[in-house]
Amino acid sequence: MEAESERLEQIIKEAIPFSEHEEATETIINLAGYQVTKGELFSHIREPAMTLWENKVKFNMACLRRFPGVTHIQILICPEKKRIIIRPCDPDTPDSLRWSSGGKSKEIKNRDMLCKIFAAKVFDLMSWDNRYRYKIMGRPATYKNEMLFLFKLTDFEVFVNSGKKKRSYLPGEWRDYFGVPVEEHEDSYKIDLAEGYITTDKM
Repeated sequence: MEAESERLEQIIKEAIPFSEHEEATETIINLAGYQVTKGELFSHIREPAMTLWENKVKFNMACLRRFPGVTHIQILICPEKKRIIIRPCDPDTPDSLRWSSGGKSKEIKNRDMLCKIFAAKVFDLMSWDNRYRYKIMGRPATYKNEMLFLFKLTDFEVFVNSGKKKRSYLPGEWRDYFGVPVEEHEDSYKIDLAEGYITTDKM
């Protein structure tokens, strides 16, 4: 025990003080070659997300909390870019969809949005297996000062029921990289609603 105590004291004496660490901070002058690590590689239970089944779509409560009091949305999809946008709207807006239950005096909660035809079209677009469910992380976005939420369908997590266990998988091609190159990251989340987005039919 005495020898161990002496060894620890020696380690502490040889350690560089925190202030010296600060002085030795390296200055990074070029981010070329760096990748912005995908959020899907980390636990994201409380992060905004949408989940698609073969016959329904559901937005989690983290999504709803980003738009307090909003009970209806429009869903815009760009088949070419494989992106979905949710846009808060009034209940009377054409093609508005109720994404929550409750409202007014009742607490708003998320709900299953039954959409067999819409889901089938998305699964076909993405060549997904309809036996599984797909979870896509959401990112805040703006268009002409309008707050939106963007979902990139290419960035998904797939959940497979295997007996009593539920297993999740990420796209195989992600094995070779951590995320988008830093110089491309900002551009990958820019939005122009004139670039092929269409509204969905009522679900």
